[in-house]
Amino acid sequence: MNDYIKLLKDANKLNISIDKAKTFNWEYTKIAGPCSVEGPEIIDIAKNIKALGANAFRAGAYKPCTYPVLEEKNGWKEGLRGEGLRLLQQVKEETNLPIVTEVMDANMIDEVGQVADVFQIGTRNFQNYTLLDALGKCNTPVLLKRGTWGTVDEILGACERILVGGNENIAICLRGVVGMPGYRHVFPSIRWAPDLMMIPALKELTNIPIIYDPSHSTGYRNFVKPMSKAALAAGADGLIIECHPIPEESISDADQAIDYNTLGEIFNG
Repeated sequence: MNDYIKLLKDANKLNISIDKAKTFNWEYTKIAGPCSVEGPEIIDIAKNIKALGANAFRAGAYKPCTYPVLEEKNGWKEGLRGEGLRLLQQVKEETNLPIVTEVMDANMIDEVGQVADVFQIGTRNFQNYTLLDALGKCNTPVLLKRGTWGTVDEILGACERILVGGNENIAICLRGVVGMPGYRHVFPSIRWAPDLMMIPALKELTNIPIIYDPSHSTGYRNFVKPMSKAALAAGADGLIIECHPIPEESISDADQAIDYNTLGEIFNG
């Protein structure tokens, strides 16, 4: 176990390479954007979010859904996919913001990697070992979201799969875990428990950066700001937040999306 912990502690990547020309500092990362790329308006959204202090932009071109049949009936087919990537490329060109977006499968790495500055690994793929092994052979940074069931050992093990492949450009994203039965009868959008103690626990074991996701951790926009403050106080290296110009109209995750004013208060308060 001591050798295992040493391997992770030796991966000191507070400054990780986004590409050959730029260095991205995870020390206080402020990532924000809508859950999904919804259309050409994404470019104006990115410009507004940058003006509020974001230093990276998030949005899903490929967006896996919990209930794909229901989502398709509602007119949403798990993201704009190739068109979404094209729009994210335009965002990057017009704002110079690094792009954080999800890659769902090892076969998608080349396609998504044409645009992504950071590969986001969603909670559903937390232990997709084929994908993690492939990412270990990449030079692109990886933001690994904790699975909704993930223990400390499982988080470190998932990181190790990427590290031993040669890619040390990783950060851990904490986005809540299973277990909030006492809230849902009043706050039905709350699905996960915001496990803040995992921040100092991981800091004890590794110097891999910890990025906190207060949007998924709470599922409720009114809780995003206080939980952001709590996470930073607990030692998180940065935040990844879902923001939308009209949160109630967001195609996905509307209940947890915040507006521009709230994002500005979090990033600049």
